[in-house]
Amino acid sequence: MYEIIGKIVFCLLLALLLGAIIGWLLSRALHAEEFLEESLEEEYADSEAVIRMKQLEKLYENEKSLSTEYLKTNKDLKGQLMKKNTLLTNTSETLRRLQTQKNSTNNNALIKTFEEKLAKKDKELLEFEQVLIKAEEMIELKENEIKKLDKKK
Repeated sequence: MYEIIGKIVFCLLLALLLGAIIGWLLSRALHAEEFLEESLEEEYADSEAVIRMKQLEKLYENEKSLSTEYLKTNKDLKGQLMKKNTLLTNTSETLRRLQTQKNSTNNNALIKTFEEKLAKKDKELLEFEQVLIKAEEMIELKENEIKKLDKKK
């Protein structure tokens, strides 16, 4: 009977040891599965982050190229604006100079006209002076004749 009880205790101890080993292996397997799931989730999260990072890098490169393009366009437009501004300034100066010349030409024409009229008036004045001188001479002659006649009387 002790022999049977010993075999039963031995079998129970063996079953206990076998159960402990199987439990330990199962817990490790479950723990490994959880670890695998966590690492897969981390990889998935990392892959999403990597994908998002790549998208952001691509967006950054696009924005950077657009910025460079806009700076170049801005520089080109400033150059064109400077050329047009210079052309406008030169054209304005030319226009002012032409207007001054036109005004000068008009003024010269007016001056010439006034000088011609003045010369004509001077000529008329000279003629009038000559007529006045002749009239004064005639008056003097007549006065002298009157005085001579008065003396004779």
